[in-house]
Parts: sequence; C-alpha cells; structure tokens
Amino acid sequence: MFQIIILVASSLALAAAVQFTDCATDPSDTVATIHQLDFSPSTITFPGNLNVTLNITTNKQINQLFVDVELDKITLGLWTKVPCILNIGTCQNIEFCSMLDRILNGSSLVPKEFGHQVQAMLQSALGHKPHCPIQPENLFIDNYQLTLQAIPGLLSAITTGEFKIKISLKDNTTTTDNLGCIQFKEKIGVGVPMPEVG
Repeated sequence: MFQIIILVASSLALAAAVQFTDCATDPSDTVATIHQLDFSPSTITFPGNLNVTLNITTNKQINQLFVDVELDKITLGLWTKVPCILNIGTCQNIEFCSMLDRILNGSSLVPKEFGHQVQAMLQSALGHKPHCPIQPENLFIDNYQLTLQAIPGLLSAITTGEFKIKISLKDNTTTTDNLGCIQFKEKIGVGVPMPEVG
C-alpha cells in the first residue's frame, strides 16, 4: 500500500501541498487511511529533488494488493485520459506486491535507482523492508528527499502539464476500491529529457 502511493505519485513528479480526497465507494469500510500527503517543491522537474511527507494507517492485514490508476491530463483545454504504458498512465489491476521487485530488476519504466531510494525510505520509516502481506501499521515519512532522474524523451511529452490522478486499492481484480481510494490534481514539470537510445 505504502509503495504504490510513493511510486505512482513520485514517479509522476507531483507538486507540493497535495489537496486530496477520499474517493472510496464506502469510506467507512476501507482498510487504508491516508492522513497526510505532501510533495515539494511546488514545481517538480526531472531531474531534480522531491521531498515527500506521508502519513498512512493500515488497519488490517492485506494479503494481495491490486491498484487501478486513472490519469487524466488537460490537453487543449479538455481532460484527456493518459494511456497505460508499462503500468504508468491509466492502468488497471497493477499487481502491487511485485512492483518494487520489477523496478529493482529493471523491468519497469521507473529507474532502478529510484526503486532503491523508495525501498530505503520505507525501510527507514517502517523499521523493516516493505513486503506483502502488508501488516496493520502506521507509516509516517517526514519531508524525506528523493532524487528524480531524467525522463526518457518520449515519456517527457506526456508527463508535463496539469493532471487528475485517482488511485484505487483493492484485494482482487474483480472489485473496485474496497481497500481505499485517493484522488488529487497536480501540475507536473519536466526539465531536460533523457536522450532517446538508438
């Protein structure tokens, strides 16, 4: 649960003072509660630094975790769905428990170095390596700095602008958001894109 918020949000380079809402179908029955979510500085660029503050409570064990992400971008004044590219964009049924492993073994668009940073941040906050099943616990990260690498040129074109982001958490692929849901709007900036290979 904790990794998906960090990985999705920070790999998208969110801005500071995130104004988020609980979008769960039944908020009284969700497993995860997000108390605080902030990113700074107000304009994040790749490459650059991202400061993360996060406070989440999980109130029961989560054995399996699947994530649906809806990512909409303002294009020519209209909200447009960003397609799913290797689990970045509007994607369904992302299998969370192996996500960090995929990043660390190089089979993700998210750089390995970033995965190592996220793993170290979570281990420092939790006192143990993040893994599934996720136990009932509280995660509090206070202004932890992550280093963002440059984005490949092709991706930089679709990762700049104003976005609406909705992250739904569920324990199987046939439900909607029975573990929790968060949505927010943010502006994303890209500095110098990484040159294309080949």
